[in-house]
Amino acid sequence: MIGKTISHYRILSQIGEGGMGVVYVAEDVLLGRRVAIKIPHAGKDESHYRTRFLNEARAVSALVHKNVAAVYDFGETAEGQPYIVMELVSGQTLGDILSGTGLSLARSVEIAREVAEALSEAHRRGIIHRDIKPSNVIISDRGEVKVLDFGLAKQLDEALADGSTPDAQTFLSARTRSDVIIGTPLYLSPEQARGADVDGRSDLFALGALLYECVAGRPAFSGSNVIEIGAQVLHIDPPPPSRFNSRVPAELDRLTLKALAKKREERFQTADEIAAELARVRARLSDSDTSRTRRLATAENFIRSSALITMTEGLRRKRFSPLTLLGALLALLLVVWAIAYWRRPAIHKPDPVALEIYERGVNTMREGAYLKASEILKQSIEVDDRFAHAHARLAEAWMEMDYLERAMNELIIAKELVPDRSALPREDALYLDAVTSTVRREHANAVKAYEQIAQLNPDKSHAHFDLGRAYDKNNETEKAVASYTEATKHDASYAAAFLSLGMAHAQRKNLPGAAGAFERAEKLYVAAGNREGEAQVHYQRGRLAVEQRRTQDARREHGQALALARTTNNLYQQVQAMLQLSYVQEGENEGYALARDAITLAQASGMNNLVATGYITLGNLYLGRNNYDEADRHLTLAQEFARNSKVRRIEAVALIALGSLRDMQHRYDESLRLVEQALDFYQKGGYRREAIAAVMLAARTKRHRGDYADALSMLEEELKLAGQSGDLQLLGSLHHERAVVLAAQDRFVEAVANYQDCLSAARTLHDDTLTAYGLLNLSGVLWRMGRYDEAGEALAQLKEIAGRPEFANKEEMTARALAVEAGMALSQRRFPEAKAKGQQALALAASLGGRKDLTIELNAVLCLAEAFGGAAARARALCDEAVRVAEEIRDPGHISNSQLALAEALLEAGDAEGARAAALRAEDFFARSGRVESHWRALALAGKASRRAGDDEAAAREYLARADALLSQLEQSWGTHAPGYLARLDVQRLRSVLSDSPVAAVR
Repeated sequence: MIGKTISHYRILSQIGEGGMGVVYVAEDVLLGRRVAIKIPHAGKDESHYRTRFLNEARAVSALVHKNVAAVYDFGETAEGQPYIVMELVSGQTLGDILSGTGLSLARSVEIAREVAEALSEAHRRGIIHRDIKPSNVIISDRGEVKVLDFGLAKQLDEALADGSTPDAQTFLSARTRSDVIIGTPLYLSPEQARGADVDGRSDLFALGALLYECVAGRPAFSGSNVIEIGAQVLHIDPPPPSRFNSRVPAELDRLTLKALAKKREERFQTADEIAAELARVRARLSDSDTSRTRRLATAENFIRSSALITMTEGLRRKRFSPLTLLGALLALLLVVWAIAYWRRPAIHKPDPVALEIYERGVNTMREGAYLKASEILKQSIEVDDRFAHAHARLAEAWMEMDYLERAMNELIIAKELVPDRSALPREDALYLDAVTSTVRREHANAVKAYEQIAQLNPDKSHAHFDLGRAYDKNNETEKAVASYTEATKHDASYAAAFLSLGMAHAQRKNLPGAAGAFERAEKLYVAAGNREGEAQVHYQRGRLAVEQRRTQDARREHGQALALARTTNNLYQQVQAMLQLSYVQEGENEGYALARDAITLAQASGMNNLVATGYITLGNLYLGRNNYDEADRHLTLAQEFARNSKVRRIEAVALIALGSLRDMQHRYDESLRLVEQALDFYQKGGYRREAIAAVMLAARTKRHRGDYADALSMLEEELKLAGQSGDLQLLGSLHHERAVVLAAQDRFVEAVANYQDCLSAARTLHDDTLTAYGLLNLSGVLWRMGRYDEAGEALAQLKEIAGRPEFANKEEMTARALAVEAGMALSQRRFPEAKAKGQQALALAASLGGRKDLTIELNAVLCLAEAFGGAAARARALCDEAVRVAEEIRDPGHISNSQLALAEALLEAGDAEGARAAALRAEDFFARSGRVESHWRALALAGKASRRAGDDEAAAREYLARADALLSQLEQSWGTHAPGYLARLDVQRLRSVLSDSPVAAVR
């Protein structure tokens, strides 16, 4: 062919020949560029083969992507031989690079990601590659990744396998007419190896095999011949790449092994999904790690001479009869089956000593002493490193301490040790399933497994205890209480069950139940001489007291926990107790010092998770005292330390704390960015409660930006999910957040319904804090609707709760309740009362360090009280201050509310032009954000001001007409709730200006 011309392509030289055909370098004489031309080997049915090839080439020619070697042209020679013209890529194949200089981890992941992106584009167009392997990936001289032969692997002579068995079809269909194996079975997916239909997930399996070889330096599957390799592809899960390359992180292990899952539904489902995961892994790999991984052996060389090829070549010769062919194929199947059978792992019986140590470790973990449990479980593994359950339980202990990467490493080992759980006794298999699901945070699956274990062992207390833990992690607290109670019935001396029961009662705000269970646990631990357990009881009591702001009780309980931990030299418990104690110290400097001492102790003991937690504690302490700079510094330290230590959950906690700080600093875009990072981790990791808390913070930030629609959308989606779980705590909090957004948007009727749902959940849970805030905000909405009596009842209930000795935030709650009463009095035109209550609330807010949202609201109320009392100058100063602070915090809702108050004050003082300008500034935001109730009032004030200014009667009439139309819309949407609103004295006074508007005349 050298020197010949095909169409306008002159053949210059041959690049190579493979199973699919011959590839030449050619010159495009029309465009003056060099190209690659592939002329494939034909099949037996030449006509059918050409048609299929050209149809495939036509489809692939539409595939345009930076990581795909482009198809420029296709057609047939004068002799009827099909050909395809492709981009000529100058560079090395990935196989050559692996055999030569090798690749760094980061570069391997980059290449795999770019191959995934190429596959993504192809799959979107319905094109499946079918032959991803190192020789089909070229790295150009400029470092660009190019994937070759898209779609062309389909052109195998499938007729060879007609009438044969599926397994025989597998190996025969991997051949071409020229009797050469294309690639190797190393990259074939299990479904390809079985001769089944393939889809895009088969390409993803091949990509996983390619990535494995890049980072491990050896293929995922091995064997001395095709049969052995095929058996491994079908039946054996490869060890994690980190087994051969210690620099491979657990995250990359997990990703690679997921791509190599035998079942398609367990792999990545799309190329986009694996590309995104690869991008995330790459972001965490250091560019400074330049160590290269090289291929230790090439798979292709030793397979070409295998006995199977010899056998199949013989089968292709015509001297064999069909009966002989069938016999040979059956022999092949028998060999494959025999290899799979004899390679099936035997059930490992753990060493008795390892088993005894393991049981101690599991019981220690049930006590909640995860660090101690991890040390015991490591001893069990040292005795018997093939004990899969010990590896799995160690993974669970690491997970509880937030060492997710270590946990996943142990889990991978456990899975490798027991690749086929059906070989285990049922209970052992269920426990392995349960623990695996727990570590993966697939809590619903863990619950199912533990339920079956409890059914198998109805009289064993630990089975009910484990089920209770599973329910608790799945946010089914009521069921957790029932299971823990059942555990105590079967063993009245089970201290850990009583401790966990107390914690579950505390979570449900059942304080008497919690107190009783904690007391019983303490007595049992004291009787048993278990001081670590006793310390844990005091620690949990102290946490409950901190949550309830019972400072003295918290200080006493955590002090006792710390003293007990010191007697046992349990450093983990010491650090935990010190961090909690720092929150309740009498002097702020004492709190800072204790938190720093805890960090020092944790660092000296290698407890990186508690070091990061300590920095978060310090950040929160500074935040609580409005020292934003120090809070920022320590929370940033926490986030960086957690990231570097690979304690991802604590990193997410730090991100949330930083996001909350940024929200307080009114840096809303930064807040959202931080919160969304944490939310991504929580959602992917199955941290349901934490994810909802992150969503609520994101929604709050969006509300502060005036993005009401986005905030509502986020909350409504979470409400659907929380409703399915039946978690009252989450439902109550979400209803509250949604109500706040609805109220900010003037959708008072809907807000009332959500506040009532919030209160229903809060009262069921005996959650005084949520009940108090629900009542406070409900009262503010009720009076705006003219339902003054109901608002007064809600405030009376609030005052009763806030007056209880154990209630936290008394001063702030009192200030906000006074603000509600001041606004209510103003709307009823009781100006002296509005002024008195507003000043009292403003003084309280100042003593609290300044609550800017409350200060804005109170200044606006006092502004109008002064204006209607005749103190125009004082009124103007108060409204100007409200606008200034609102602009400082960049909250468009507060800004527009303050402008509206300013407009009314200016109008009362006789400054019509200033009033109109302020009203129209407010009206713009009200119109954009859908705040109908505020919008009609702003337009009514603008119309009234324009009329008083006397300079544009047409504009005045337009403003008033629009205001009247909006008020009519409000009446219709509120229905039976509208009369109370219309009866408000301030509303009646403003409505009077609409009486001569064109719309009002029609009405």
